[in-house]
Amino acid sequence: MPAQFDSFGLRFLYPDNWTVADRAEEEGDQGATLDFPGGGFFSIERTKADEVPGLIEQIVAAIAADYEDLEREDVALDVLPAETPVTDLRFYYLDLLIISRIVILRPDGDPTGEDVLMVQMQAESRDFDKNEAVFAAILKQIAP
Repeated sequence: MPAQFDSFGLRFLYPDNWTVADRAEEEGDQGATLDFPGGGFFSIERTKADEVPGLIEQIVAAIAADYEDLEREDVALDVLPAETPVTDLRFYYLDLLIISRIVILRPDGDPTGEDVLMVQMQAESRDFDKNEAVFAAILKQIAP
C-alpha cells in the first residue's frame, strides 16, 4: 500500500518503505526529503520562480566543489513537458557511481506563476535505476 505525502500544497503517493526525513525547524515547511532503502533520496523544495535561472548552476557548483570529475547532461523525461529543465549529474563517491537528477517544475495551483518546485533525486546508480519508474510516477503526479 503506498503512503501519501500531503504538505505545503502538494499531494502525491510514494512507496510505503520510504521515510520522510526530519527537517530542521529553520527550513520551514516549504520542502521535504524522502529517504528510500539503499541510501538514496527524493527531495522537493518550493522556491520563487525568479531564483530559477541560477538555481541549477548553484547546485552543480556545490556538488562540483565536493566531487571531482562531475559529468553533466541535460535530459528530457517522457512524463514531463519538453521544456521542463532536467539535469543529470554523475560523480563517484567511494568507488560508487552516484546519479543526481535535478528537475524544475511549475506547480499546479499556482496561478501567479511565482513559485517553482526544485526536485532532486539522488542515489547510487543501481538504486537510481531500480527507482527510476517510481521517480517518474511521483513527477507525473506533481507536474502540471
